[in-house]
Amino acid sequence: MSMNRHCHLSTRHHSDVKDGYVQSLNRAAGFQSTCAAKFVVLIAFVTTVFCVGFPVAAQPAAPAKPAVAPAKPSVPKTDELKIDPDKLPDWYHAPPEPLAIKDLDLPLATKEELAKLKREFGSAYRQTLKTCDVSANGRKIIEGAIHYKLAEMTVRDRLSDLPGLRKTFVQEFTTIGDGARRKGEIDAMTALVGQEIVKQIPELLKNNSYVRLNAVYILCEINYAPAYELLLQVMRAPDIRKDEENGQPETLKIVAAMGLVRILRFASPSVKERTAMATGIIEALKDPQTHFWYQLRLIEALRYCEIAGFDPGDKDRPFVVECLISVVNDANRTWKVRTRACYALGRVPFPKSVKVEDVITAITECALQISNAAAANPNHMDWKYCFYNLYAAFHTVDGKDKEKDKDLDTEKKGAGGLLVRFKVAAQPAYAVIVPIVADILSGKAPDAGSLQKLTQFARSRQTDAVQAGTNK
Repeated sequence: MSMNRHCHLSTRHHSDVKDGYVQSLNRAAGFQSTCAAKFVVLIAFVTTVFCVGFPVAAQPAAPAKPAVAPAKPSVPKTDELKIDPDKLPDWYHAPPEPLAIKDLDLPLATKEELAKLKREFGSAYRQTLKTCDVSANGRKIIEGAIHYKLAEMTVRDRLSDLPGLRKTFVQEFTTIGDGARRKGEIDAMTALVGQEIVKQIPELLKNNSYVRLNAVYILCEINYAPAYELLLQVMRAPDIRKDEENGQPETLKIVAAMGLVRILRFASPSVKERTAMATGIIEALKDPQTHFWYQLRLIEALRYCEIAGFDPGDKDRPFVVECLISVVNDANRTWKVRTRACYALGRVPFPKSVKVEDVITAITECALQISNAAAANPNHMDWKYCFYNLYAAFHTVDGKDKEKDKDLDTEKKGAGGLLVRFKVAAQPAYAVIVPIVADILSGKAPDAGSLQKLTQFARSRQTDAVQAGTNK
């Protein structure tokens, strides 16, 4: 409803109320006038009866007292309400300007060329994938077919078809071979097609935002480990708002980070590949100004790298653990990000050079800070998510359905959470943190006694750390 219409309806409402009120008063006044008239006639009749024969001088009629009209309710006129229909509310913030790449139109082939490519490679591609033909002719078909399929995704008037085209593209890749093919043949064909996809798809990453998004999704969904290099390129690109020619939007970087998670979980990357991914992820995590959702996806990818975490340039420095601790301690990041880093610290492998006590001290201090914040504002919508992360940093998290909700970290590393992996060191911190977690997850503010215990414990940890440093 527009503001003008609102004013009109409000004014009409006041008018209706006023008219009804006046009509009610008129009806009441009419009833009183009728009774008064009847009373005057009666008095006149009695006077006539008792005063017949006695002349009475005519007296001028006394002027009737005007009836006191009821005060009319004050109804402001529409133009007196001082409502500017063109003024936006104070809380309104204009959405950002759409990115220029939204309107790009860079087709890889004309309609005529697409038709020719379809005739040459459409059905031949499916047959080649089925038979795992890696001969020179098979390679030619693969190269031409992938060019056709990617070019089809750049047709501007077919943007609505992109999800379907992508789904078909991924399905063909993930169903290479038939029942008669050996695993070695299927692996060789998969590698050949994957290499060609990684080779050709960068052209789509220069197109409009819809094409770029679906191109990144392809890299995420084909479960081909070497695709991580292109995903890291997307993440390392400058922000497109600062560099329209070479940059990428942050939304695309979020999808790329999610793609790394999928590759790490399902594509069986080598230690070298996982180390390279961890290095790129940490590089992206160093910027605390990126969107918190992007940082959450980066943390998720980092914990799935499952490497000991030594810096490639310094074999004695556990760069994965150090990165996560720095995120936990960074007050410029959101609580969601900091507590998710706590969760990851409970899951990533620790090299021998890592002191478990340092990790637990960082998590305890973060728990104290967020607990104080929750005590000051117990109704914040993010607390349950954040405090669950603190709990999961210590504990294995299996849901009611043991198969569906099985803790993947437990399955892969034989343990899950600091309390399981380092019980002696983690138990004291867990004992003072978990009561507050229970309060928050129950919808209550942190208990004052529990908060005091956590404060005392955190301060004692700091004192111990200072003394340890002094003794060195």
